Amino acid sequence: TLALGSPFDFASQMRVIIDRTMPDPSDPNAVRELVPRILRNIDETGGGAFVLFTSFRTLREVAERCAPILRAKGHPVFIHGEDGDRSQILKRFRESERSVLFGTSSFWEGVDVRGRTLRNVIITKLPFDVPDHPLIQARHERIEAAGGNSFRDDQLPRAVLRFKQGIGRLIRSADDSGRIVILDPRIVTKFYGKRFMAALPEGVEPELASADEPSDF
Repeated sequence: TLALGSPFDFASQMRVIIDRTMPDPSDPNAVRELVPRILRNIDETGGGAFVLFTSFRTLREVAERCAPILRAKGHPVFIHGEDGDRSQILKRFRESERSVLFGTSSFWEGVDVRGRTLRNVIITKLPFDVPDHPLIQARHERIEAAGGNSFRDDQLPRAVLRFKQGIGRLIRSADDSGRIVILDPRIVTKFYGKRFMAALPEGVEPELASADEPSDF
C-alpha cells in the first residue's frame, strides 16, 4: 500500500476559530446565542458561507431569525428543506459569492464548492447522532449488550468522522482559502474534545475566542 499526503497546505489556506464563549448546547439560551455569532461571522467574510446544523428544528429556528437580516444586507439565503433539493440549492448558491446556505445532514459531506464561493464554514454543534432515534438506540443497545461502550465505540467515532467531513467542505483545491468557525464549546471543555481537535488538518492551529465581541445585529 502507498499512503499519500494531502496536496493542500491547510496551515496557510485555513483558519479554525473556536468560540468558547458559546453556552453549552444543553443550555436553554444556546439557540438564541447562535444568532449574533453566526451573523457576525458571515459579515466578516461578506457571505460565501455554509452554516451547518445537526437538526432541522434548530436550523429552522436560527434561519428564521437570521435570514431577514442577511437578505436585507444583500445576501442570497438558501435554507435546506425549504428551497429545493441539494443539487438545486448548490446550483443557486454558486451563482453569488455573497450566498449563505443553512444546511444539515447531507451538506456535511459529498458537497464540492470550489473557489471564493465558499470561504466560511460555520459548525453550530458537534455532529453527534440524535440518541433517541430508534435505529441508533438499537445499535447502542447491541453494543452495550456485548460489553462495549456505546459512546466510546459508536457515538464518538461517528461524530468525529462527520466533523472531518464538515471541515472538508472548505478546502477543495490548492487555490481555496477560508475559515472554519466552531460554535460548540465542548470541543475545548469536554474530555472527548481532544478527539475532534486531532481531526483537524495537520499544521492548523485553532484560534480560541476568549471573549464575545460586540455585535451590530
